Amino acid sequence: MQEKTLKSKKIYSGHLLNLREDLVRLSTGKVSRREICEHPGAVAIAALTDKGEIVLIRQYRKPAEQVLLEVPAGLFHKGENLRSAAKRELEEETGYSAGKIEQVFSAYTSPGYSTELIHYFLAKDLKKTAQHYEEDEHIEVQLVPIEKAFKMVKAGKINDNKTMVGIIIAKWIS
Repeated sequence: MQEKTLKSKKIYSGHLLNLREDLVRLSTGKVSRREICEHPGAVAIAALTDKGEIVLIRQYRKPAEQVLLEVPAGLFHKGENLRSAAKRELEEETGYSAGKIEQVFSAYTSPGYSTELIHYFLAKDLKKTAQHYEEDEHIEVQLVPIEKAFKMVKAGKINDNKTMVGIIIAKWIS
């Protein structure tokens, strides 16, 4: 069930992602095309307060054309280890630092067309510091009791996949 790449053509190279088209030979011998979005990967953090609240952020997402409620997440820098990236992203986006942070698992977001792999972390023992989000971001922090967040997922009020996974992680482990 493997596919052998016969030819690969770069279609687009950008700041965040690249696009390529691969010509592949299937295990049946048939030749097919694959459009692939190359993404460097990211960290996502389910951060829980001592009161059992999950730290979420509200921000406008252009591809969705709406404000979404999300767990803090972001790219890791070249050479940066995942744990450090998770701690950095949590503090930058939410203004909370974590006394404890552990990696739970990693998962592909949509392996049918993307290489993006999200590394999920659980953060606890939070201390309030200050947000340091990027110049092109506007982020509002919202603390939501974990049970309420889980109900919001079930009701369709939270529809960002990484956030849904983060809430399930927080509920499962808390």
